[in-house]
Amino acid sequence: MRDKMYEMIVAAGQQHELENVIACNEKTQKFGVALTGEEARMLVQCRYEVLKKQRRVEFGEGILPQLIQAFCDSQYIDQNNYAETLADLQEIFYLYKNESEDNLTDDELIAAMKELYEGICFGSVEYLQDTCLERFAHAIRAGYRDYEGSGGIGEYEYFSEEQRWDRDLYLEVLYEELS
Repeated sequence: MRDKMYEMIVAAGQQHELENVIACNEKTQKFGVALTGEEARMLVQCRYEVLKKQRRVEFGEGILPQLIQAFCDSQYIDQNNYAETLADLQEIFYLYKNESEDNLTDDELIAAMKELYEGICFGSVEYLQDTCLERFAHAIRAGYRDYEGSGGIGEYEYFSEEQRWDRDLYLEVLYEELS
């Protein structure tokens, strides 16, 4: 009896979440992306699988509607990769909630994810997950808290190990080469 009751509660929660995810199409269609009913169901199911994998318990609605709102206008997302990218971003979100030891709020993590995805990652979820957010989470675990004032925006430059293109240096070297 208890198992059937639990299953009914989970099913009702999934249906509510599914409706909220599909309702996001109203906004996302303006950016040329929308989820089909089947894609939305897949994403809701993925949430439960990711939560289990990450050993997280979550009551209420998941993060998917916030991810949809944040990423629907991405220059790197189109209808062909929309559902798959959302699935990846959802998995990355829950992974880095754990990796940051829940020190980041949902909004801070989403802001950092969006900024990095659009900027330094050039739309690569792999680079976002394996490099950028790994470094950020490592710093947070080590006690870094300056992101609290920025809401998670503009923080990666403190942890980046890559050399960045410097326009002035480029022009200087170019001028020397041409001389």
